[in-house]
Amino acid sequence: MTNDLVRFIEARLAEDESLASIVSAGAYAAQVWRVKPDQPGGWREIQAFDGAGVGPFLAPDAGGELVAVVPGERDQHIHITRHDPARVVREVAAKRRRLERHKPVYPSGQVEFGQHRETYRREDGKTIEVLVQDDEPRAPNWCRTCAEPSPCRELRNDASVWSDHPDYPEWAV
Repeated sequence: MTNDLVRFIEARLAEDESLASIVSAGAYAAQVWRVKPDQPGGWREIQAFDGAGVGPFLAPDAGGELVAVVPGERDQHIHITRHDPARVVREVAAKRRRLERHKPVYPSGQVEFGQHRETYRREDGKTIEVLVQDDEPRAPNWCRTCAEPSPCRELRNDASVWSDHPDYPEWAV
């Protein structure tokens, strides 16, 4: 269950990063998007730049690559430029660092093996029960950061961003 949630989050982060690189004409050099000042008719032009020395405002003759032209009356341009590919890549990196801090570990710090009981019948007809160690280690089940069973509240909270994804585990709520 815990590792399923970790894999789910890792897959969604990879998708977000991949999409940011596809949308950005600079491939893995994620671009910064900025809004060109008002255009005729209230339209806003969003342009892409490589990020080097680009401030929050553009000169009317700035030579970026056209990304989109959107109506300006609802301020969509602000939301679009705030979530440019460069920001998405930074957010993915931050979320990966957070995920690493909350990945499950063993409470003891050592790899732990489960145990189970096996019952044997001896030649004299008596039965004995023996505690046997499993061959495969148990899955880690403890959050080292939160000191609580994993998946911790933080991992569940992080995964909830993708609650509309078809692979979202319903038990993660």
